[in-house]
Amino acid sequence: MSNVLIKKNRVNLNLLFLCSFLGCAFSCVFLTSCGTPRVDKKEVSKRERARLLTEVANGALLEGDPVGALQNLALAEAQDPSLPELYHTRALAFYVKHDLRNALLNAQKSVVLKPDYIEANNTLGKILVDLGRYREAVGPLQMAAYSPINREAYKAFTNLGILKDKQGETLQAESYYDRAIQESPALACQAYYLRGTIKVRDSRVREAISDYDRSTKNLCAYFTEGRLALGMAYEKNKQFQLARKAFLEIQKLYPHTQFADRALERLKSLP
Repeated sequence: MSNVLIKKNRVNLNLLFLCSFLGCAFSCVFLTSCGTPRVDKKEVSKRERARLLTEVANGALLEGDPVGALQNLALAEAQDPSLPELYHTRALAFYVKHDLRNALLNAQKSVVLKPDYIEANNTLGKILVDLGRYREAVGPLQMAAYSPINREAYKAFTNLGILKDKQGETLQAESYYDRAIQESPALACQAYYLRGTIKVRDSRVREAISDYDRSTKNLCAYFTEGRLALGMAYEKNKQFQLARKAFLEIQKLYPHTQFADRALERLKSLP
């Protein structure tokens, strides 16, 4: 079965490359009625093939198929084993499969091949944080966070906040979450949520409610953890009607999920 898929991928790749480089002249190459000279096909380099296969792997990851991603990355590596993006995508695929050891090895290789690779540095730092290797995580995360050309610096600042929170440095963690929100207030869903969690621990529940609420607005509407935390914060603040509304909304929006089950448990405990 895998051989069939590989052959099919190769056929599709050849067609894609052909269309990409010949464009509208495609039909004229094969039809003698075009009345124009034959156009020679441009030779596609192995590096270009590796890049395309890596993009196919990224698409597989977006569709929730890490195994398909790894299959395409194996083909990409056969074309060009020196492509940094290949190893970064492979690190993400292994991360999705909860294989942190192989995720780490590939993230490290990606950064070795391209030390200023912003996304790979952030991924490497995140993996190191998850492994509890906090000191090693600081360098790559700071590189990604403070790069002047990083459009998604909020991700690295959020990860730095997680790192500091795990080390018990709450004030520094909150400062990094502040910076993440400052960098991208519309997308820093997790930073709002994690900053709210710090505020709950510090008994600043009203402030936490504001953060949890913002973690579920506009582009963050999908952030289910924030919705559940918001309901629990309302409950803690004895705003039972608002808590009930938040928990019922979770059940309506995300039925048959662990979040719906947890919301139901909270509903049962409300006075």
